[in-house]
Amino acid sequence: MKINYRNIKRLSYLLIFLCLACSKEIDIEQVHYQQQLVVDGWIENGQKAKVLLTMSSPFLNDYDSASIRNTFVNYAKVTVSNDLGESEILTLKRQDDFFPPFMYQSIVMRGEPGRQYYLEVKYRNKIVTASTSIPELPNINQVELQTVSDTSMVINANIDDPGGQSNYYYTQIRTKHFDTRYHPSGNPLLNDRLFDGKSHSYQVKRSNQPDPLNIYSIDSDRNLKHDEFAMNDTVLVKISQIDKAAFEVLNGIYIDHLSSGSPFSLVDQKTATNIIGGIGQWTGLASKNYLIYHSNE
Repeated sequence: MKINYRNIKRLSYLLIFLCLACSKEIDIEQVHYQQQLVVDGWIENGQKAKVLLTMSSPFLNDYDSASIRNTFVNYAKVTVSNDLGESEILTLKRQDDFFPPFMYQSIVMRGEPGRQYYLEVKYRNKIVTASTSIPELPNINQVELQTVSDTSMVINANIDDPGGQSNYYYTQIRTKHFDTRYHPSGNPLLNDRLFDGKSHSYQVKRSNQPDPLNIYSIDSDRNLKHDEFAMNDTVLVKISQIDKAAFEVLNGIYIDHLSSGSPFSLVDQKTATNIIGGIGQWTGLASKNYLIYHSNE
């Protein structure tokens, strides 16, 4: 049977026209929404504890800089303590590379590998708590660049994974002159389920991905292949070991971020969190830092 494709095309145009002609504007009513305190906090070896607090907003809200600024919580009591009994109330500091540009920070307390850290936030009549640990530092064998072309490169890392235990890794990057701060690399999370006790190499991929909670915007779009860096880039690479709970939370948030643009993602799925009484993440990181650039020598 001969198919008349011209008639099928005409019929398709007619169906599209009829659908558009019959469509009407539909107002979707926002269901009752209970705001929650959102915590984005971390403590890293040798670094101060940092916590950003916002209030969650309904999905159907209109967002602009003013509305986002209004979600910021700037008069909470934020306390960090550790398993040694040390405790400190964090101080609200201006941090221009974040938006809103304020963050709670410790003055004295800094992260130490092998320690447990507890977070308590008191805000209005709410008390929010969380705990995390900073594992031992990761055994990084090397982090080096590999030339791809005259104008581009990739970055490869090698981990010597300790055997007989579960280990979890998190990679962040910061490209000088493009990024104002560290953010997750492409495919930033890794566990040693398939290479326990072995040496493992992987590519540190370029990414425009924002922070795990998707609160801040990173815009580093350039004329490069997705995973590659420019040959003249100076890249700071941070490879951290995190505990299992932090891995599960960050991995859940990362998966949510990837699936948020998919029409097949579940709309009722719960975002991963280790915050009791709120949502978000409180993460301990045992980090090593590397500076990667191409030398003409």
